[in-house]
Amino acid sequence: MEIEIEDYDIEIIMLAQYKHLDIILESSYCTECKKMSTITNYKPYLNKLNDIILRGFCLKCGGPVNRYIETGENIQSAAVAEHIKNVLQISRNKK
Repeated sequence: MEIEIEDYDIEIIMLAQYKHLDIILESSYCTECKKMSTITNYKPYLNKLNDIILRGFCLKCGGPVNRYIETGENIQSAAVAEHIKNVLQISRNKK
């Protein structure tokens, strides 16, 4: 199960690694044009492993691009991600 999060959640989850987000965004592989590209217009999600998945589009060709950021392996990041996921699930279930 994936849950959509916000960009500020990414910063909180990634901790000190957030400073590398631009590099991550600029080094996404596009399966359409078969090249490294920048992911644009992405929506961030948390998966069941507390990893971040960015679903967006290739800057060069506009094809779909997904970028996976393994944050669930870091104990502190995983705990923060789990907390955010729980809060979002509770708040969305109340609507």
